[in-house]
Amino acid sequence: MTAKERAERNARDTNALRAGDVAAAGLKEALARVGIVIPSLHGGFPVNGSGRVELGGCNAGTATRLAEVLNAAADGLPELRATTK
Repeated sequence: MTAKERAERNARDTNALRAGDVAAAGLKEALARVGIVIPSLHGGFPVNGSGRVELGGCNAGTATRLAEVLNAAADGLPELRATTK
């Protein structure tokens, strides 16, 4: 790998890492608006040049609350619902 290729890969990884961090921060803020905190949520190391978000784990109460919020959003905004066949 040439120095130029390494520099390009490093730039992609840096951008992807930044994208993961930004996405994780946005998700934390959105969850906080509905009273949900997932302490282990953070930006992760990029995989194949894509930003990643590590959701980590949470207790059953938090998972139940998250499901309630998502279901309420899907009920109120039908365009958010996934289609199943």
